Amino acid sequence: MKKNLLFLAILNFSFAFSQCTISGADEVQVGERQIYTAEIMADELENSYEWIYLDQKVIPEGDLLQKSLIVKGSVPGTSVLSLQITKNKDRVKCQKTIKVIAPKSTVFPGEPNCDIKVLSFSETRTSNSSVVFEPDYIDKNYSYKWIVTYRSGRVENSAESKGTFKYANDNVIDKVELHIVAGLCSKNIVKPYETNFWYFF
Repeated sequence: MKKNLLFLAILNFSFAFSQCTISGADEVQVGERQIYTAEIMADELENSYEWIYLDQKVIPEGDLLQKSLIVKGSVPGTSVLSLQITKNKDRVKCQKTIKVIAPKSTVFPGEPNCDIKVLSFSETRTSNSSVVFEPDYIDKNYSYKWIVTYRSGRVENSAESKGTFKYANDNVIDKVELHIVAGLCSKNIVKPYETNFWYFF
């Protein structure tokens, strides 16, 4: 009898758990906002909602006790957004894995016939106060110019193919521009950064 009751309890929990899902994008860009909503099969009247996030890769914006929640991408990585739904004494939990990706750059191609192969650049921390920006394609025949704008308004430049710059929590980088020249051709790539990106970088 006890085995049957245990089996029914497990079955009931599994059934309840399967009735709860979270709808929303699987991927969010740093600085981008997405809305996530509880999707449940049972009667929704008098349900109590509680959203739970375990890290700072996504930051909630709004009430954590509502059926839907807006979150903002904060730092690249994989985050798990959890939701607990309670009705009377019954409790259901569900989760959604969200991939937070680095901010996307905007490419200004220059002349239409130019064949500059650089499409984007990435950032890598080299120390607690230094970051290197690297284009996805390096050619010794290209000339590179990095222009870094800090939140304070200060601007720094580098003519290396890989630009190395200082940053700090109280002096974060606001925007990075890469200007590439090859002969008569040129291309500009611009990438903005949210403040939280550097706090957890």
